[in-house]
Amino acid sequence: MDGQNSDRPLRVFLWMVPRTHSTVFMKCLSFVDGAEVWMEPYSACHFNLTIYNPDWGKGVPAVERVKAELEKGTSRKEYEALKKLESEKANKYTNLWPQDTFNYPWLKEQLSVDPKDKKFIFIKEESFTIKDHMEYLPDVPTRHVFVIRHPQEVYTSLKNSLLHQYRPNSVQFCWDDFHIGDTVLYLPIKDLFKIHHDNWKCMKENLENDPVIIDGFDLTSRPEVILPKFFEKIGIPYKESYLQWSGDPEVVYSTWNGPSCIVIDPRRTQLFEP
Repeated sequence: MDGQNSDRPLRVFLWMVPRTHSTVFMKCLSFVDGAEVWMEPYSACHFNLTIYNPDWGKGVPAVERVKAELEKGTSRKEYEALKKLESEKANKYTNLWPQDTFNYPWLKEQLSVDPKDKKFIFIKEESFTIKDHMEYLPDVPTRHVFVIRHPQEVYTSLKNSLLHQYRPNSVQFCWDDFHIGDTVLYLPIKDLFKIHHDNWKCMKENLENDPVIIDGFDLTSRPEVILPKFFEKIGIPYKESYLQWSGDPEVVYSTWNGPSCIVIDPRRTQLFEP
């Protein structure tokens, strides 16, 4: 649905697979004049249906093993400190909600509301979270952007990130023994790119004739070239100042909408915090 001629704020979805530099992309977009940003709200809905759902995978040995590991992770002091920070931020900022607030119907209502004095709404999200829930996209003017990266780089980076989270105290990281497909059962690890492609095809055929595709490597290596072209494609005035950011985390806490657990630490998988 092309919303460039509409008086309503334009929703721009950034669909991605993990480790595609999408968070740094979102940080840039958060400084666009008249913009509101959402950080992976559909992921929160997905996690409430899976890993945080006591009935999910009940009686399945592999899932029960993951849940047992979760209990170990949540007993760590680092986890308690992070949960305390999340709670404080959720209470302080109206743009943050506790994890258990999120479900697909509720989120569709939130994303359908036109915020006051906003021209654009950017939503960064994992492709797999919407695959079977397309009906919960907001019925408003939208554009769709797909962020990609070479699969070898994605899976290497993802494995390294998850390994440090699952084995934070290991003196020697057991790279060869750590199989993310068998460990991170709440993510469709082996199908991430297939789902990403399927969603691109579905949206191209049904929602938008020309979805934007951005390579995360190109974005981070030549932002001064890629970003102006992206903004022109979407119809947003570009400023060089968008490449200059404040390092104060309060900028993120106070402006990014979404679940407090993801906004406070966007590196988290919401399961095993380092």
